[in-house]
Amino acid sequence: MKTHNNKIEVKMYLRVMIASFVIVLLGALIGFLAFPMIFKQLIKRSVNLKPGSETRQLWEKTPFPLSFKIYVFNVTNSANIEAGGKPQLQEVGPFVYDEWKDKYDIVDIEAENAVSFNMRNTFQFRPDLGLSGEELITMPHPLLQFLAIANLAQPAEVQAAVALGLDLIFQPQSAFITAKFKDLFYAGIDVNCGSDHAAVQAICQQFQAGAVPGAVALNATHYKFSLMGGASISKRVKSFPINRILFPLQGNHTKAGRFKVLRSSGSKQLTVGQVLAYNEAEQLQVWQETNGSSCNRLRGTDGTIFAPLMQPQHGLWSYSAQLCRSLTPKAMGKTKYNQLPAQRYELSFGSPSVSEIGSQSNLSLQTEPDLHCFCTNFPGDCPADGTMDLMRCSGTPLMASLPHFHQADPRLVEQVEGLSPTAAKHGSTMIYEQLSGTVLSVYNRLQFSLKVMPVKDVPTMAQLRPLAMPLFWIEESLQLDEKIRQLLHKKIFA
Repeated sequence: MKTHNNKIEVKMYLRVMIASFVIVLLGALIGFLAFPMIFKQLIKRSVNLKPGSETRQLWEKTPFPLSFKIYVFNVTNSANIEAGGKPQLQEVGPFVYDEWKDKYDIVDIEAENAVSFNMRNTFQFRPDLGLSGEELITMPHPLLQFLAIANLAQPAEVQAAVALGLDLIFQPQSAFITAKFKDLFYAGIDVNCGSDHAAVQAICQQFQAGAVPGAVALNATHYKFSLMGGASISKRVKSFPINRILFPLQGNHTKAGRFKVLRSSGSKQLTVGQVLAYNEAEQLQVWQETNGSSCNRLRGTDGTIFAPLMQPQHGLWSYSAQLCRSLTPKAMGKTKYNQLPAQRYELSFGSPSVSEIGSQSNLSLQTEPDLHCFCTNFPGDCPADGTMDLMRCSGTPLMASLPHFHQADPRLVEQVEGLSPTAAKHGSTMIYEQLSGTVLSVYNRLQFSLKVMPVKDVPTMAQLRPLAMPLFWIEESLQLDEKIRQLLHKKIFA
């Protein structure tokens, strides 16, 4: 009898042991499988823009400056260009700045889990790290040529009035201006609005109304204009149709508009920092709408924060107010930055137009339908591959591209002398740490070119060749140092 009872006890013990082992094993498996999900949720919750968070403090005011460099294309044969010749360019630079980024007028919107703010860039010139700013530069006159070309779509009488007003204000002997870099980019060139002539006043009222970023009033009739002197968002003045003058590179204490962004990642694929509205609008009204177009859509962040755990196929979208569009670089594959595993991204403006690719015997057509809405009239009037037309965005006859037309239509390089595009010098790249959402290194490079056209009403511009004239390019860069890398490595992998 005792033996029988012992057998029953052993069986019960074994059952309990097996059941316990199964439970432990099941718990271990669940824990093993669930840990990545829990870990990801912890990371997502820790990276947020709620008041008091570490991320919020860094996001509100960057604790260190970015490096900001300008390279200018000096024109060496201006007289020959005015006679219809091919431009010869000489790159001059870098002119170096410290760039500080901060947000102000910050308002938390609890009901929407959002925060609204204005974003500001402040530049401090650093001649100790580059050129002095005293160097003489010859370039297309940034008011004469820009205004004359921008109004070619206006009626003939308007074009003639603008040409007359420009002649009375600037009394130009050339379509180009030679001045010191510091005067062109921040000290300013003279604008005399002292004449009572109606054509002059039609142009000068834009200055008087504060509609010209880069213009600073010296008195009631005289102004200084510079490419980095702008301090506010452009305002439209409708009394005279000469288009607003808004240069994408605005200057010290630049205000980039008012954003509303999400404070923390949520459902429906919404991520921390995602732009919900810009200047109180949930989408742009800049680009033409085509079937399924997304050019007016606000996608991604304001560019100063990226969500953690972003997969390469999702892109790293951000909205650029200066370009009136959202952009994402393309994932190029895995890399390492100071021993940290990361993803490498490269930016391209793509192919909105229809391009022929392949050999003469096997031609095919290449285009990117998502970019058709950046065309003035697809397919006949589209930006060249690798470029972006800024007329709808800024009202100026400018185009954006990578420096030296890197990754753009090679015919653009052939239109001028002095360009030599290379990936190492002119590519726009980002190294992104996926777990934390940290940008470890970034080289944000962008070139601005003038869409030159002959203007018959302006004698010095009557024989200009139609072409894309590179003006200057900028490089905004940041590389996290070894101390920050070690801190990041400890937080993620320790």
